Amino acid sequence: MNWTYIVLLICLVVAVFAVWREVQRESKRNLIWRLVAVLVAIAGLACIILPITYEGDISLNEKNQAVLLTEGYNADSISTINSPRIYTLSKSIKKNYPKAVLISSVDDLTEAKPSIGSLQVFGYGLSEDQLVQLHNLPVQYHSPKVPNGISSVSWNAQLKTGEKLNVQGSFNNTTDKAVKVSLKGLGTTVDSAFIQANTSATFDLNTTPRHAGRAVYRLISTTDADTSANESIPVTVDAIKPLKILMLAGSPNFEDKFLKNWLTEKGYGVAVRSAISKDKFSQEFVNIEQQSLAHLTPGLLEKFDIILSDLEVLKTLNASESAALKQEVLQKGLGIIVRADSTAHSDFWLQQDYPVTKVSTAGQVVTSLKIQGQDVASGKLLLDPIYIAAQNYTQPLVFDQQNHILASSSLAGSGKEVFTVLNATHNWMLSGDENDYTALWSLLITKAAKHTPSTEQWSVVNSVPAVNSHTKFQLETSASQPEIRINQTKIAIERQAELPFVWHATYWPQHAGWQQVQQGTGVGQWLFVYPQNEWASLKYAGMLRDTKKYAAAFDREQSVTKQIHQKIQIPVSKIYFYILLLLACTYLWAEAKFAA
Repeated sequence: MNWTYIVLLICLVVAVFAVWREVQRESKRNLIWRLVAVLVAIAGLACIILPITYEGDISLNEKNQAVLLTEGYNADSISTINSPRIYTLSKSIKKNYPKAVLISSVDDLTEAKPSIGSLQVFGYGLSEDQLVQLHNLPVQYHSPKVPNGISSVSWNAQLKTGEKLNVQGSFNNTTDKAVKVSLKGLGTTVDSAFIQANTSATFDLNTTPRHAGRAVYRLISTTDADTSANESIPVTVDAIKPLKILMLAGSPNFEDKFLKNWLTEKGYGVAVRSAISKDKFSQEFVNIEQQSLAHLTPGLLEKFDIILSDLEVLKTLNASESAALKQEVLQKGLGIIVRADSTAHSDFWLQQDYPVTKVSTAGQVVTSLKIQGQDVASGKLLLDPIYIAAQNYTQPLVFDQQNHILASSSLAGSGKEVFTVLNATHNWMLSGDENDYTALWSLLITKAAKHTPSTEQWSVVNSVPAVNSHTKFQLETSASQPEIRINQTKIAIERQAELPFVWHATYWPQHAGWQQVQQGTGVGQWLFVYPQNEWASLKYAGMLRDTKKYAAAFDREQSVTKQIHQKIQIPVSKIYFYILLLLACTYLWAEAKFAA
C-alpha cells in the first residue's frame, strides 16, 4: 500500500468517526453546516499532506523564465543573463552571488508565482531525486566541464576469505601535475596508480585482505604532497564455511596426498576412500565425523559439498553408486571435480561437455599457467600435452601460455562440474610454490561448491549513501510481510507491484559509519553511510550526467524567446488548503462556543 492510499484511508476513518460524533450530539442545530465543516477540514488536511497537481498550458517566454545556479557554475557564463528570477539551493552560492534567491528545495521552483515556464541550469546540476521534483519543467542546461577527481568507481564490497578486493574507476585529472591514486588498508598502501596531467584515465587497484569482518580502506588522491581526496572504501570479509569434500582415489599417489594435506590445513572436512582391491577400500577422515564409505548411497553423498575424483575411478563405480552420484549432482546440487588423464572421449555423463585432445609433440611440456582471477602467470609446471576443447555453455578457468584450456566448469543439472586435465600440481608444493597451488585449487573448489540459496538479498539503490541524504533500499525476500529495522529502529516499506517478492524502503541516516540492517529475526546485514564531504567529485559527475539526460528529453531547438505552449503538471499551492482548514476549524469552534 503506497503513501497516498494510507493517507486517504486514515482520513476516511477520521471522517466517519467525526460525522458519527456530530450526529450523536444532543443539539441538532446547524447539523448540516457542522458536517460540511468537518468534511472540509479533513479534506483540507489530506490535500496539505498529499501533492495535488493539475495539467496546465504554460507559455515558455522570457517573462516566465528562471535561472538556477548550482555548485560548479562559472560566474562568467551568467554575466550576460538579464533574468530577474535567479535562484540557488546553496548558501555558499548565495553568499558569493547576492542577487540569487536562496530556496530550500526544488519544489519552491514549481510553486513559484508567477509560474516558471522554463529553467536555465548552470553548474553541476541536480540529483535524480531533485529532478523528479521539477515535474517535467523544461530545462536548458549549461553544463560545465567534468569535475577534477574520480568520476566513476566500483568495487566488490562483499568478499569471502581469500578473495581479492578490486577497486576500479575513472579519474579526470584537469591539473597540470600527475595525480597518484593510492589504495590504503590498515594504515599501509597496498596498491597505487598514476594519472598523467590533463588526462582522463582508468585505474585498477587490488589487494587480498588478510582480515575477517568489516573494515574501511581509503582511496587517496595526491598531487606532490597535497591530498585532494580521501574517500572511504568499506569492505566486509566473510569467513568461508568449511566445505565437506569426499575424495575417491583409485590408488595411492602424490597428487591426492598433497591435496588432502592442503585441504585439511585450510580447514576443509575431508573424507578419502582409496581402492585396495575389488570392493575393498581404505578410509581416512580429517575434520569430519567418521562414517562408512564402503557404499556410495544418496544418504551418504548428501552429507558432502564436493566430490573429487579421477575420471577413470568414476567410470568404475557400480551401477547403484553411479546412479546415486548422478542423482545427487543433477537433482540435489552436489558439486564435482573430475580429473582426466586420457585423450579417449566417451559418452560418460561427466565427460559429455569436455572433449579432450592431444597436441602432437615429443612429450611432456614445461609451461606456466594463466589462472582466472590472477594478474600474473603462475610458476612453471610439467604437463602432459592434453587439453580441453572449448564448448558452448562451459567456462574456461585455467589456460597455458598458448591459450589451451586446462580446466573448465559448467552447470550439471542443479549441481556444478569442474573438469581438469591437471594431474601433477603437487610439483608446485615440492618446489615451494604454495601460492600458485592455493590459487588454483581455491578457484576449482569455489567453482564446484554446492550452492546454498539465500533467503533474502539486500541492495542499496544509491551509489553513495551519505549522512542526511535520501537513501533507498531494496530487499528481495520470500517473507509475506517483512519487517525492516535499521539500528533497531523500524522503518516503513513498500512492495513493488510488478514483483511481489521485492520491497523498497527509504531512510535518512543521522550519522556516518556502519549501520545494521535486519529483516525480522534474520541475520543482520551492514550498510556503510559516508560522511557528507566524501566523494564530492563522484556526486558532481553523477548530477551532471543526470541533468544532461533530463534536459535532453526536451527539444533543444525550442527557443525561450518564442511564444511556445507546453502541457506540464503544476502543483496547487498549499495556502488554499491551509485557508480551508483554518475556516472550517474556526467555524466549528465558534459554533460550539456560541451554541453552548
